[in-house]
Amino acid sequence: VGLGTKRALQLDGADEVKKIKLFRTVVIDVEGNESAEVSDGEFRTTRSKSNQLRLKEGDAQAVHNYFSCLQMTDPNFIYVVDLNEKGCLRNLFWIDARSRVAYGYFADVVVIDTTCLTYKYEVPLVSFVGVNHHGQSVLLGCGLLAGETIESYTWLFRAWLTCVLGRPPQAIITDQCRTLHAAVADVFPRASHCLSLSCIMQKVPEKLGELYEFEAIRMSLNNAVYYSLRPEEFEAAWEDMVNRHGIRDHIWLQTLYEDRRRWVPVYLKEIFLAGMFPTRPNEVMESFFDGYLDKHTCLKEFLDKYEQALQENHQLETLADMDSRNSGFMMKSRCYFELQLAKLYTNNILREFEREVEGMYSCFSTRQINVEGQITTYIVREQIDVEANRRETRDFEVLYNATEMEVLCVCGLFNLRGYLCRHALNVLHQNGLEEIPPQYILSRWRKDIKRSYVLNHSCGGIDVNNPVHRYDHLCKCIMQVVEEGRKSQDRYKDTVEALDEILSKLHLVQGHL
Repeated sequence: VGLGTKRALQLDGADEVKKIKLFRTVVIDVEGNESAEVSDGEFRTTRSKSNQLRLKEGDAQAVHNYFSCLQMTDPNFIYVVDLNEKGCLRNLFWIDARSRVAYGYFADVVVIDTTCLTYKYEVPLVSFVGVNHHGQSVLLGCGLLAGETIESYTWLFRAWLTCVLGRPPQAIITDQCRTLHAAVADVFPRASHCLSLSCIMQKVPEKLGELYEFEAIRMSLNNAVYYSLRPEEFEAAWEDMVNRHGIRDHIWLQTLYEDRRRWVPVYLKEIFLAGMFPTRPNEVMESFFDGYLDKHTCLKEFLDKYEQALQENHQLETLADMDSRNSGFMMKSRCYFELQLAKLYTNNILREFEREVEGMYSCFSTRQINVEGQITTYIVREQIDVEANRRETRDFEVLYNATEMEVLCVCGLFNLRGYLCRHALNVLHQNGLEEIPPQYILSRWRKDIKRSYVLNHSCGGIDVNNPVHRYDHLCKCIMQVVEEGRKSQDRYKDTVEALDEILSKLHLVQGHL
């Protein structure tokens, strides 16, 4: 599709042919060989049976109305269309300015939520979700896909990366799906790709419910997944489970075991996951649109609720900001570490960290067992709650480097949650530290950082290879010209002449290409 090209885009048709006028749209081909901007393209709409987004009567008009409204209130709102070989709409992506800016703050870990495709919702929605400084979900873009194909996912991911202002995420969390795996590996080759633990564990009753001794199998699986501290412990517990219950040949369990390094917490301790990877039994990562979208929600109804969901999310963040800045955190202890973070972190994160401060008192023994160079090894003994209301004593190995003030616990909580665990805090306390070392104070949780959700492209930050960056910067420059040109008749005439001269030069350049 060349610049300025108009192509027929077949959507849904009722008795009359509907038209959608696309503004500021980027069309990205499936192979990702190039991107082209399409301006003011009118796309006719009729019905096609294959390789096409399934839309009902009125859906196209609803999308048009909603996107038109957004473009009037948000000049930096972008949507992207993918057309099949017949010019029919196959996939759609959109993102507003707030989400594009939020990506710059919270793009370290992203969940790609494909629940609607997996469970065949009426709205084939895919959402990109991060977590903000309060631990709340934040929307980073949405798409509608015609199907769960590698081509569609690849197109969607490339469209998203084209529109967001920042580098690819460090970690991506998805459902267990081979098609998704292939697309993520292609588009995000350097990202750590994890599988959603909560999604996997929610499927256990469905996949294993008919097995003999299901409840015993479920408890064995939970123990292996949630309470293993080292890979060898998980391997031994898994081996014991499949042997004891005779389920070694179960196909779903075999696929889980093959993918274990992507979803079992014991293998993910070196990946920063910012609390977006639930690691406790019965802990679930809720969908961003929970309460606004279910299996039978139609597209028109979802679009009506979409803005409501965003506004509620923004309001919750604003209220949490006010709570953190204007009201003191009611601490249950006078621990030095808690006092330190109370001055820096948002209240929601402090409440999470408070669990670890309280947990320090369940650690009844901290002893040094080895010194090797600058590294001292400690064993912190704690009583923990396990299944069936049992308490069990566990030993947690903690490594401490006094010179560098580095501490590393075998439980891996810092990377999984984003704050130090009770075992590491005990070791710091035993070594006389009254403050958490600065490398463990993360800016993503701080309340004293002013986060502006206004999109601002400085010239130095422009990626000239990115069509969206080019467009944003040119819009900003031309608006400055318009503001100056409107101030008088003479300025207006000079501005029009200058713009005509620029256009002539551009047409001349285009003619030589």
